[in-house]
Amino acid sequence: GRSKKLDRPVRWTVEVPGSKSITNRALLIAALTDGEVKLNGVLFSDDSRYFLSALQSLGFRADIREDQKQVTVSGCGGRIPVREGEIYVGSAGTAARFLTAMLGAAEGTFVIQASAQMQKRPMKALFEALLSLGADIEWLGEEWHLPVRITGAGVTGSVPECRKETVLEMDISESTQFLSAFLLISPVFAGGLRIRITSRKTDGSYIRITRKMMEDFGVQVLFDGKDYVIESESTYNGKVYRIEPDVSAACYFYGAAAVTGGYAKVKHVYRDGMQGDLRFLDVPHEMGCEIREEPDGIAVVGPERGHLHGISVDMNDFSDQALTLAAIAPYAEEPVE
Repeated sequence: GRSKKLDRPVRWTVEVPGSKSITNRALLIAALTDGEVKLNGVLFSDDSRYFLSALQSLGFRADIREDQKQVTVSGCGGRIPVREGEIYVGSAGTAARFLTAMLGAAEGTFVIQASAQMQKRPMKALFEALLSLGADIEWLGEEWHLPVRITGAGVTGSVPECRKETVLEMDISESTQFLSAFLLISPVFAGGLRIRITSRKTDGSYIRITRKMMEDFGVQVLFDGKDYVIESESTYNGKVYRIEPDVSAACYFYGAAAVTGGYAKVKHVYRDGMQGDLRFLDVPHEMGCEIREEPDGIAVVGPERGHLHGISVDMNDFSDQALTLAAIAPYAEEPVE
């Protein structure tokens, strides 16, 4: 059909899908919780479906209600319900890194299969850390890559008098997902875990999301600039948890409100959210929009008749939104750079 131009101010209240990175972190935390975790606002994508089917094939109970964007997972307190099994992670980087770390620390022998694309992606830093813990890895394809057969190090529930801090060294220059994986599974190390970062890169926006989510579920992560420390006897608490909407998707609606002098509210978006793209809200504000924090989400109200000011902005921290700003820029009364 023909595309329609907006010839009047928009008045929208919308819900956008959940964040992929937050969904997959929440699924792993839920599996490691001693109790039940009910997740609302779940993003159902190829990645999360592979993650859920992998958890189910490992014996975890998951009540999946896709029409309600809801999943309830019964965790097993850091243990895997079965001692042997096979999972397929598709092309999902988070599922591949997170589940490999979980199985490599567990008791039992597991085969991890992946798509041809995922088989090419880097995994070496993760495998090296698991080998240093005492895991046994058999390469079923190319060395240091998936697929593998892994016999876990069995760190869960070690003898109480042997519970001393585990120390790992890790290079995260290729991917911060390696660090996120070990932070997320850290409660299985009864004596606590210290991860010493050997690369120049020691932190990142996704690591901050990992840490914030762990804290939401009751596990503190200490970071002194070089070492990440999780204290002994740390455990995740079962709870009801809402997954943040994908703020990248929300920004398109906010942009439409700006250029039409309209109103767009995205439900469940809040200023204290974890995603870097929330910084984008400063852009329409500086261009003359009103940002309203309402009880059920944030709304952007465009200036009357869409009179937007030009601005100069450094988008380094939220570069995904450069194209959204590029779409808004022609409607500004001064240059945007």
